[in-house]
Amino acid sequence: MNPKPFSIFRIAAVLFLFAFMLSVNSCQKDNHSPTNRLKDFNVRMLAGNNNKYGAEHIISTLQNAWGLAFSSGGTAWVNAQAGHVSDVMDSIGNRIPAVDPVNIPSPTNATGGSPTGIVFNPNSDQFVIPSGDGSASQAARFIFVGDDGVVSAWNATWGHNSYRVAANEGSYKGLTLASNNGANYLYAANLKTGKIEVWDWTWNSVKWPGAFTDPNLPNDYSPFNIQVVGDQLYVTYAKASNGDEVKGAGLGLVDIYTTNGAFVKRFATGGTLNAPWGVAMAPLSFLNDDENNGKGQGSVIVIGNFGDGRINAYRASDGKFIGQLSMHNMPITIDGLWALSFAPSTSPINPNLLYFTAGPDDEQNGLFGYISRADKGNGNDNGNGNY
Repeated sequence: MNPKPFSIFRIAAVLFLFAFMLSVNSCQKDNHSPTNRLKDFNVRMLAGNNNKYGAEHIISTLQNAWGLAFSSGGTAWVNAQAGHVSDVMDSIGNRIPAVDPVNIPSPTNATGGSPTGIVFNPNSDQFVIPSGDGSASQAARFIFVGDDGVVSAWNATWGHNSYRVAANEGSYKGLTLASNNGANYLYAANLKTGKIEVWDWTWNSVKWPGAFTDPNLPNDYSPFNIQVVGDQLYVTYAKASNGDEVKGAGLGLVDIYTTNGAFVKRFATGGTLNAPWGVAMAPLSFLNDDENNGKGQGSVIVIGNFGDGRINAYRASDGKFIGQLSMHNMPITIDGLWALSFAPSTSPINPNLLYFTAGPDDEQNGLFGYISRADKGNGNDNGNGNY
């Protein structure tokens, strides 16, 4: 019997199998980047009110760390809602004792307030308040709102105290500062009344007809936070009951408005949202688009869930859900997650650090820290991503 036909068949089969394996391997390389940047983050706990979560610095007043704002130079101010103060730290969680803590007023007293939202005011002649030392009035440097309805403000003349601007009805959960037609305004999310309230730079209430109206907003949803991103306002909504947010998978939505309150579009609805609060625009280098599965997402919005402590990433251009920031292939979960913020470009702080605040254990404790890309350094792996 002639063996050649069998040999030729066997050689052809081997060559076919080899070509097939190369094809499969090539497809795998095309479709799956070896490193998914949403799964490669570290968490560093900088400060907390106790050592339960391994914080590097203990600040006893940092209870239910909520709103976060940076000065232009990078000093971090964190509203401690259950501590009744705003704590002042450097970028790695060291207290600045010359200022920290700053007492926040309640509706009736100079202390005992319940601060939530906070903004830094870069304007030297707007949002002016009386001085705390008898000198001439000056612009506030930081402005606060509270879930007790108090609007307050601080500049250096007030030392460790702050000035009560107003005590209003409702429960303010978030605050931002933005410009509209060349004028600066404050915007506050009032969960109890279901309204976005606005004040001009002289502290006068502003009411624009029909402003901040989503025609398809469910009746039981209320604004939970408001943040300026570029020249637009992002409003997070939570399901509300008895003046408080309701946690639950898929409970939450995010709208975009102009700075005069005109509805632009619904950005995100349900899905992985769960009482969303923190909102920030990530720098392009944070996700490293060229390596993020080759998707080229462009600008990315990160939205944090207070409800389950997870951080969602969306494509800014169209709200496409990308994924959740993860560690060791598991979503990072920070109990009681509140603010998300990158430091201002005017500061020397690494722009790829995503700072956060949280009020774990039913808002009794507090945390201040940051999340960083594992390959960018500056982040300590404090565990498995669940806090």
